[in-house]
Amino acid sequence: MSGKVYLVGGGPGAIDLYTLKAIECIKKADCIVYDRLIDPKILNYCKLECEKIYVGKAASRHTLPQAQINQLLVEKAQQYQTVVRLKGGDVYVFGRGGEEGLVLKAAKIDFEVVPGLSSALAGLCYAGIPITHRNLASGFTVITAHHKNNQDDQWDYHQFLNDDLTYVFMMGHEKLEQIVTSLKAAGKKEDTPIALISNATRVNQKSIYGTLANIIDQFKQSNLTSPMLIVVGKVVSLHQELDFYQKKRLLNKKVLVACVSDNELIISKYFKEQGAFVKQLQLGKIDYLICQDVIDFNHKLIVFTSQNGIKGFFNYLNIKKIDHRELANVRFACIGQKTARLLLQYGYCSDLVSRQANSYDFNSYLKNNIHKDEQLLIIRAKEHSNIEKITIQDQELIVYENKELMVCENECYDLVCFTCASSVVRLAKCNADFKIALSIGPMTTQALKQYYPEVKVIEADDSSYEGMIKVIKENINVL
Repeated sequence: MSGKVYLVGGGPGAIDLYTLKAIECIKKADCIVYDRLIDPKILNYCKLECEKIYVGKAASRHTLPQAQINQLLVEKAQQYQTVVRLKGGDVYVFGRGGEEGLVLKAAKIDFEVVPGLSSALAGLCYAGIPITHRNLASGFTVITAHHKNNQDDQWDYHQFLNDDLTYVFMMGHEKLEQIVTSLKAAGKKEDTPIALISNATRVNQKSIYGTLANIIDQFKQSNLTSPMLIVVGKVVSLHQELDFYQKKRLLNKKVLVACVSDNELIISKYFKEQGAFVKQLQLGKIDYLICQDVIDFNHKLIVFTSQNGIKGFFNYLNIKKIDHRELANVRFACIGQKTARLLLQYGYCSDLVSRQANSYDFNSYLKNNIHKDEQLLIIRAKEHSNIEKITIQDQELIVYENKELMVCENECYDLVCFTCASSVVRLAKCNADFKIALSIGPMTTQALKQYYPEVKVIEADDSSYEGMIKVIKENINVL
């Protein structure tokens, strides 16, 4: 019994433009056969055991000929229950999805098509060009700039002379001069607006605008790369008013987010929304420990300095099979509102919550608010603790370890964001180059001054991701 093949369109390039159905298919795939123009990060949605096969095509460089790709899909469908053929754009818009579907049909393989946004539509949106407009364009034509077996141009350009239509030539990077020359020779007016859009919807998107008379000279002076869209028509003139993407404040800026999380952080999402190229680099891994200590909780103020501490503490209670009723006579203290909110999810309100989520303020806050004869139980990481004991009776409970992950990072960045002091120490072992650092709080800033004395440091007023976003908004012009 053969499995099922999903022919999935991955959209124009940006990972957040994938459809929900596409993500669902990728998550359940036993095998995924993917093209060159997909965002590699989409493969993070795959199961660990999923077989991933690259069959990308570049100009004159095909990993596999189309006939072999067709046969590969048949073979993998006979081997696996669920196969995903992942393409850029839409499956049927110059994606050869029809050819693959016919081969699967002939082989009696069950298949389903999952449409994707074509760059012919979405790419224009990201360049401020509506493909139709009531006063300027009543329709459009999408044309491939490449023909079967790399044959010479086969188009009769007289069919592209209707000024009430928008013409989109896809995959046109190597054919621009030929297309422009042919249009002019057919009688297209030289003042016809034209746009070139490279890497549409991606963080490295670049666009240039002109007319048939001057666009070739502009292109030769640019560094536009493939894939590239060529858009011809009056609607191109609207880009100055409608181009939202080029107005993103951090477009084409390179940002590194150094952290110990394997989940995408809200600060990473913020920079992406502002158009930056963002790399989130995990420099550590949290391991929750099986502690051998048995704690007497009477008259204790349990101190949480992180969300990981809360998770580790309740993991400790479960492993030791400690009845939560033993916590009836304790109080809780949390560093900052974010930590307190997580504690609440476990069913406990924090008695003490410091306004500032940093150890300097937290230590002072604890000293001023602890009850007489009350002992601290500091929940901490194995590596270190910045929380000061107040009396010799105070205890510590080690519930997690921040293990260092070895990485090699030699890139240059406009900005590096540090979410903890340990990330500063670990990144210093690499050769990453940057001039501005964003710090989550005083301890991180202190580490930055030690390891990167020449770097300009911007510190968040509130030691949180939200605080980092707020301060970068206030200082966005320095980037």
